[in-house]
Amino acid sequence: MTWRTVKALADAASPEELLRGQWQGRPSVLNEYKPYLDDRWSEGCTNAWKLCEEIVPLGYKGSYQRVSAYLRQKRTSPRPVTAQPPSPRTVAGWILRRPTALSETEQLQLKTVLAHCRPAQPPRPRRWHRPRPGCCH
Repeated sequence: MTWRTVKALADAASPEELLRGQWQGRPSVLNEYKPYLDDRWSEGCTNAWKLCEEIVPLGYKGSYQRVSAYLRQKRTSPRPVTAQPPSPRTVAGWILRRPTALSETEQLQLKTVLAHCRPAQPPRPRRWHRPRPGCCH
């Protein structure tokens, strides 16, 4: 290391002061397409090759590696912590108990679960199998 590099490292008050140069603050070729990639990522499409093929017709001129690096960063970033959904056994217990026996939080959780359930369908009429000759015993 030269004495100037050592002096710059010693004089820096924070690590951000060391991050300078021609590449800092420069816009990426991918910036225009990041909102589209984020939307597709939240829809569940995490295949970098497929997403790259989708943005090329939109005018993207960059490389697959740049898209892959952006998605890799999303894969490795910490995800927000979300509560685990209640188990089927827990929900069944809530349904079978008297509503007065449930705590307020259990009542709220049960309402949330029931709001996400589709209504029960009436059972279909049963079709009886009529044995054909040689089909059954």
